[in-house]
Amino acid sequence: METLTLYAEDGTQYRALVHQERINTSSMDGVSSIPGMKSIRLQDGTPLNYVDNETFKNAVTGELLSRTPKKKP
Repeated sequence: METLTLYAEDGTQYRALVHQERINTSSMDGVSSIPGMKSIRLQDGTPLNYVDNETFKNAVTGELLSRTPKKKP
């Protein structure tokens, strides 16, 4: 499980957890699996949607969160 630190526009810092399920691809030849889709949630369980490599959108509030903090003027 991967952990990300994300930042809101106002500078609030959030911790997000990235989880990736495994897909069972076992056959008569043996046991195996491949990586499945990733899901990302805030530490409190709130789901996030992927926008781009730097940005995620809170699925409940619509707030955008970034991997890098915004610079204050």
